[in-house]
Amino acid sequence: MTQQRPSGVGPVVDCNVHLWDQRDNPVFWLSDRTLVRDMLGDYDRLPDRYTLADYRQATLDCDVHGVIWSDAGAADPLAAADWVSRQQDGMPPVIAMVTLGDPASAAFAGLVEGCAQRPLIRSVRIRLVPELAGSADGRDFLDDRLVRDNLGLLASADLVATVEAPSSQLGTVTRLAAQFPDLKIVIDHFGWPEAGPGGTDLAGHMDRLAGLAAAGNVATRIDAIGTIFGDWTLTQIRPWLLEVTGTFGPQRCMLGSDLPIENLRSGFGPLYGAYDAIFSAFSYDDRAWLFHRSAERWYAGATAADA
Repeated sequence: MTQQRPSGVGPVVDCNVHLWDQRDNPVFWLSDRTLVRDMLGDYDRLPDRYTLADYRQATLDCDVHGVIWSDAGAADPLAAADWVSRQQDGMPPVIAMVTLGDPASAAFAGLVEGCAQRPLIRSVRIRLVPELAGSADGRDFLDDRLVRDNLGLLASADLVATVEAPSSQLGTVTRLAAQFPDLKIVIDHFGWPEAGPGGTDLAGHMDRLAGLAAAGNVATRIDAIGTIFGDWTLTQIRPWLLEVTGTFGPQRCMLGSDLPIENLRSGFGPLYGAYDAIFSAFSYDDRAWLFHRSAERWYAGATAADA
């Protein structure tokens, strides 16, 4: 797909951007470029180093006002956050960070303490996807007392739990939202549906997502489009994104690029051009929530007036 710049899109707060440096703080699935090929396809052309300057160059002609950085799986998550912080020398800035942690680990409490010393870190991402979490035993992680204690720590620290879970595990996330009503939760990739070739269960996924959306403490990131759909088309993704937005409402949906991973399929311009077309009939206010306000509110703590 040819890179194109979207017209009339903005201001944008990109709710999911990955920055990494394989030389100093490697991401495990980039160290072995075969680990998640079933998910991403051939990803050999992803760079070993992707910086905020690279992202700025990719979005040079776009009205991006801020980004939410998400740790892709660095060996040292706090060091990765510090490395990103040192790149804050231009526009758009990183306005919030999502680090990565395992609540089943005894080290999780230390991670939360480290987040408290870094005000830009507003969330910890929790992975339930077996290929990324390193666990395929199917256990319900809420059965683990340590997990429950650590999730309580997140809530008391006013950190958001960004949960990366496949569609089949949305029931677990729904229980999580009910058990921890004071914990703000953002479900990653709108629940990671089975939407690629051979997986088109739109109705089933939306039923599962509706149960989660009924909890008022849950929002969702609409991103990772190329990872979910492969070589996507506007016609293919439109019904999914409209259904998700109808289920959660624009104030609990936020749009993201997933750069540089999305460059394997499209790029920032074509992706945000598709978002613009899909939500063209939405009101100015609803579009503002989708394109920037929801990300600001859920991750950067901005009020509706601030946003």
